[in-house]
Amino acid sequence: MNISSWKEVKNGIYVSESESTGTNLIINSQQQQIGRYPNTGYLTIQSTSGNNQIYGPQLPVSTYHSGAEVVIRKTRWIIDRSPIISQTSNSLTFEGNKNIAKKGYGYFIQNDIKTLDRPGEWFYDKTKKAMYVYFGKIKPSSVSVTTSAFKHVVDIQKFNYLSFENISFTGAGQCAFNIVQSKGISIKNCNINNSGSEAVLASYSPYLMIESCTISNSLSGGLNLDAGCTNAVIHKNKILNTGLFAGMGKSGTGTYEAITSFGDNTVIEKNRIDSVGYNGIYFGGNSAIAKNNYISFFCLTKDDGAGIYLGDWSKTFNKKVEGNIILHGIGNGKGTDHEKSLQAEGIYIDDNTESVSILDNTVSLCSNNGIKLHNAKDIDVYNNTVFNNGIQLRLEQDHYLASSKYIRNNNIKRNTFFSASIQQAAAKFTTNQNDIKSFGKIDSNIYCAARIPSKAKVLKGVMQKEPQVASAITKIQSENGHIRFEFNASAEVKTLTLDSSYVDVQNKQYAKTVTLGPYSSLILIASNPNNVNNISSVQDALVINKTFEK
Repeated sequence: MNISSWKEVKNGIYVSESESTGTNLIINSQQQQIGRYPNTGYLTIQSTSGNNQIYGPQLPVSTYHSGAEVVIRKTRWIIDRSPIISQTSNSLTFEGNKNIAKKGYGYFIQNDIKTLDRPGEWFYDKTKKAMYVYFGKIKPSSVSVTTSAFKHVVDIQKFNYLSFENISFTGAGQCAFNIVQSKGISIKNCNINNSGSEAVLASYSPYLMIESCTISNSLSGGLNLDAGCTNAVIHKNKILNTGLFAGMGKSGTGTYEAITSFGDNTVIEKNRIDSVGYNGIYFGGNSAIAKNNYISFFCLTKDDGAGIYLGDWSKTFNKKVEGNIILHGIGNGKGTDHEKSLQAEGIYIDDNTESVSILDNTVSLCSNNGIKLHNAKDIDVYNNTVFNNGIQLRLEQDHYLASSKYIRNNNIKRNTFFSASIQQAAAKFTTNQNDIKSFGKIDSNIYCAARIPSKAKVLKGVMQKEPQVASAITKIQSENGHIRFEFNASAEVKTLTLDSSYVDVQNKQYAKTVTLGPYSSLILIASNPNNVNNISSVQDALVINKTFEK
């Protein structure tokens, strides 16, 4: 819905009458940040009282509008938004929930006319049905301004076997598709852009198919399917720029994610996910699989998440994470009590999870761990390439909840855990008990802690951020040589030209070219001993783990 007939009220702030749903404002096709104070970052909580009061740095003397919200980072993985009830010069009282604010964490204020001081910031007054926007020196008549006319563009409740193909949906107030108790819904080759919450929200709707769609700029989530969405197929979609505005996604867990799905027998395959606020894929369900997905740049808004995350609070079995390419887990510590800590994992099997197979994946350039098992059991980790992460393999047992599982019966075999520098660990195991030998069977893996001098330079991710890019190179350079990392995130076989002679970690030689199969990767080491820091052979740099058994 277009907005026009603007009237300046003060200092670059304009108002127009509008019937907006109040969740989305778009200027020249670009989503805009709701007005907030401060404009970036977080204020710091100095103390708390109960679950609905915080104390912090000096706030503006004037009180906020009754509809204003406080946005609080409650944990590393939760950003909650709550209506403000009252305030003093250094305290805020708000509607509380089960998530408790913590000293040292952060907050900010949004959704009030007093916060408007940057071009594009907006506030919708539901009582007056008026949209306020800060244009500054820009003339409102010179730009296109639209807002959401409807919460849901397509609302399907108790209808079966409907198909949507080759349609564009933009600017939903909440969800482009809201699907409830409906069977066999098909969404193919559609463009879904600028959704105020999720692009597709589905509940108790089996046999849902979402295929070959482009989904971009969803404020809270791309695709969100609950446990009632059994036998879903999520195939060959591009999901871009999801959950990138802190405070504009939904509260709680399971938000700011590209794909969230918990139905049995779900297939999540060959999707391209780029730039997401939290998890790339969070899935569960019996016999569900995430296969051949290409995920990059995740945990940008909150963290303690992953490219692919599994965390079961009810038992499910036979889940698979297979053949995925996962790169650039960034992490975001702003608004926490350890801002410099960046906690993004490549593949994260979290507390209370069991019965997962992690097969043939590639994980690289994640700030924390490549593959992490946390209080998890019956996990098979086979044939993965894990390269240049903070730590390549992490097994952590802390058993901090009564429901937590001990790390048991895990099988970790035939993987390559390759550290790019001496600052990175190939593997790290911790426990609150003397039971590491009970973690499972860990054998026939290759570990490498690269013997690169401290003056060596690590070039991270010479990769363009376009969905069509299917390979990239990371070089670890010293004065004499380099290690080369290649990946193929496509369904086609790729042949690449080499600039020198190389060997892989198995000592297989490559001269002029190398061929990569679909959704695979390879670590290459310059084969001339003079070019790899006087390493006489590749085995000199590697440790092959053969026995670490239960």
